[in-house]
Amino acid sequence: LTMVASGPLIILNDLLAQSGESPYGLFNVTPVGLALLASGIVYFLVAGPRVLPKSVTDDVPGDPQREVARTWGLSGTLFCVEIADGSPLDGKTIDEAALWTNYNLHIVALKQRGEVRFVPWREIRIEAGQSLGLLGCKEAVTRFVADNRLTAHDADGTRLDELQQEISGTFAEIMVHPRSHFVGKTMREIQLRRNYGVEPVLLASGDEVVHHDFSDHPFRSGDTLVVYARRKQLRDLAAEDDFVLLTRIEDPPASRLTKLLAALCFVGAVSLAVVGFPLSISLLTGAVAMVLTRTITIDEAYAAVDWRTVFLLAGLIPLGIAMDKTGAAAVVADWLTGQLSSAPVLVTLLAVSLLASLFSLFMSNVAATVLLVPLVMMLGKSSGIDPRGLALLVAISVSNSFVLPTHQVNALLMGPGGYQNRDYLRAGGWMSLIFL
Repeated sequence: LTMVASGPLIILNDLLAQSGESPYGLFNVTPVGLALLASGIVYFLVAGPRVLPKSVTDDVPGDPQREVARTWGLSGTLFCVEIADGSPLDGKTIDEAALWTNYNLHIVALKQRGEVRFVPWREIRIEAGQSLGLLGCKEAVTRFVADNRLTAHDADGTRLDELQQEISGTFAEIMVHPRSHFVGKTMREIQLRRNYGVEPVLLASGDEVVHHDFSDHPFRSGDTLVVYARRKQLRDLAAEDDFVLLTRIEDPPASRLTKLLAALCFVGAVSLAVVGFPLSISLLTGAVAMVLTRTITIDEAYAAVDWRTVFLLAGLIPLGIAMDKTGAAAVVADWLTGQLSSAPVLVTLLAVSLLASLFSLFMSNVAATVLLVPLVMMLGKSSGIDPRGLALLVAISVSNSFVLPTHQVNALLMGPGGYQNRDYLRAGGWMSLIFL
């Protein structure tokens, strides 16, 4: 809150200096900012479970793998089992084990002597001592382990974690192109696993959805396949003319060095703003540094822009300018200050704070400060209240923008958080009262 209020407070310093009053420095309002920050933290710690939305994650566009799995009712859980001596599977090929047919399980990894094969070919033989990475539901894995006298390693998690790090696969949807050479051919004929390194999980052909083995099902134009694959294989598949990739491919998690560079760029940008450089120049410097250090690319930066937020703010800016230029805001402020000339001090303070909070919903906090500070200073002189106190009250209250997502900070959080206007009204309404 102190950072958000810094712009209006700098403007306030300039206005007080121009009017001949001794300016208040930013450090004089640090206790106020800390009190507001503490009250906000305590409020959300205590009342957060009651005022924040209960199921935000259901509406948030997030991990594409999770979206595909939820859409088709798939289990994205990975299990690790080891082939023990004397197991009925010892010596059989993966195809002969019939995991897909009998258990609706998929072998997405086979580890032997430290080497991991992702989506192994179905003619590879299973041997004692191998570890298998299985994709499916826990009940099916439990039944499979019991039927074939295997050892499950999901209890200690060590081997499972190692296997997950080796695999790093994801769900994706691919569609058979209308002009694909594979129309009329089966998955067994084109050897999808061997040639493309993907594990088929589900087939949607017309109104039919096939979960079990469809290796001998002829592909038709427009058929949708859900596959489990690594990102590289999916990108290679997307480059083919026979399939169309329908799922957005997320980049792999950033390395520690990339995270460190991003943090340093951010800290550097904030530090420049703190020592006195303009905020826009400081943040632009941090953004340019991220591009120059290859923390992100220009394309990634553009893709990260939430255009709904851009257009929301673009619509609010002319509204605030119109309120200022046409004199509508000044008329409202003049009328209110006229009514308050003989009001008690606490009523005057509350009214000024409410007016500043209201203006901040459709005007920038700096514009609201520039408009209101001269008016409230004249009000202070006519009512016997220290004008500097009213000016400081305005500079703090224009940051009381919690009721609607019209402030740029709230707008930036709206998309990633999956919030709606009612969420801001419910949570921000009480926060605004605490602020006042």
